[in-house]
Amino acid sequence: MHSYLRAIGFSKIKSRKQLEKIYALTLKRPNRKVMTTVSIDTSLIQFEKDFGPSIGLTLIGEYDVNGALSVEHYFPYIKGDSYVDYESITIEKQTDKESYAGVCEDYRLGMTLIFYVLNIADYAKSKWLNYSNRHLTKVNLSALSISGTVLLGVQKSKQQLQYENKFKLLRDNLLSAAKEGDTEAIENLTISEMDTYTSLTGRIRNEDILSIVDTSFMPCGVECDHYMVIGNILKVTEVVNAYSEETVYNLLIETNDIILNIGINKLDLQGEPKEGRRFRGEVWLMGHVRI
Repeated sequence: MHSYLRAIGFSKIKSRKQLEKIYALTLKRPNRKVMTTVSIDTSLIQFEKDFGPSIGLTLIGEYDVNGALSVEHYFPYIKGDSYVDYESITIEKQTDKESYAGVCEDYRLGMTLIFYVLNIADYAKSKWLNYSNRHLTKVNLSALSISGTVLLGVQKSKQQLQYENKFKLLRDNLLSAAKEGDTEAIENLTISEMDTYTSLTGRIRNEDILSIVDTSFMPCGVECDHYMVIGNILKVTEVVNAYSEETVYNLLIETNDIILNIGINKLDLQGEPKEGRRFRGEVWLMGHVRI
């Protein structure tokens, strides 16, 4: 069973037999179906079934020359609201099945961002048509979570917000220059990180860490596309799963200047989400890459 099924409202699915009914519904009445040739005698097909606005289940399967369909794997999804631009996005195939991971450098995070690619058939088709060498730059980021907590927001004055925006712009420029080999920019970044560490060390003695760090985005666990996120809640939408009738929160959050949608079952979220508050939890990051 996929551990993130409950994130889209299937918390009561406990057996393969229960899942077969959802399989059949997805195959019989998909909202989207993409099929592409991957070899001389095999076609890859992707079924997507929406069980609510922006949430649903994907089945990945193969057709052989005799027209027989075999389902290889499945995964739940949530679609994001908007695309993000990156300098370059690299797609890497995962070894165990027909699935892909997207890799891109994010200056705002200062690290490599890895996400699960949602539109698998689209990318497989681009490879078959020899379009895989196209320069990919846009991705629609989203995430699912099976455990989260609502935190109070951090109140900031107008002057603090102006200072933070100015500091972020300066840091982004330094990171861009450092990537090009500018030694002065590298030195300035090093000094800035040391100053930040010294400031945090002094403040943490008398303040709570969650009042000092208002947002964060860090790798979590052994899975490369799992992250621990603290983000400001910008919008809250309640979505009812049409099959199970469970309620799912679609949270639009901002974390380290990244905007993404997070889907979480109402049963798995501690606290009441509202605009101005914060979300904290482990998420499985996914993205729809514009091919």
